[in-house]
Amino acid sequence: MNYLFLFFYYSFLIYLPSVSFVSFGVFLRRLVVAHIFKYVGKNVNIAKGVYFGRGHNITIGENSGIGENSRIVCMEKVEIGCDVMIGPEVMMLTGGHGYTDTKLLLREQDIITAPIKIGNDCWIGARAIILPGITITDRVIIGAGSVVAKSIFESGIYVGNPASKIRNL
Repeated sequence: MNYLFLFFYYSFLIYLPSVSFVSFGVFLRRLVVAHIFKYVGKNVNIAKGVYFGRGHNITIGENSGIGENSRIVCMEKVEIGCDVMIGPEVMMLTGGHGYTDTKLLLREQDIITAPIKIGNDCWIGARAIILPGITITDRVIIGAGSVVAKSIFESGIYVGNPASKIRNL
């Protein structure tokens, strides 16, 4: 049954507009991802063009949204808290290639996976990248284009590559 919802999402719903005065696409996407994701809170907004693979490992809390053309490479669990704003074209990666065995080509090494957890009341700016194994605590702002390469355990504003704290909240 899950595959029917995935087919419907990727062949039709992913293309419907997200503009506020035509919220039909947002409404339909919310209904369908409730059958795909592990958990979907109330008032969730999945914008046009969001890709999440099979999506079965994703939980998203109340009043949270994922911006246009964002991608969640969901090889592991992805937890998105309540009241989280994820900007357009954000990339969340839960997997990557190993590189420690010097006798093997990089493409032949094992895939390494790790979950991502985003706390409550966070704002992830446009085109930010969140790497595997990252935990972001509550009340954090990630600046546009930032690369989150280490977990964030203190509230604040983080920017850059790698993302570093520039201000308290």
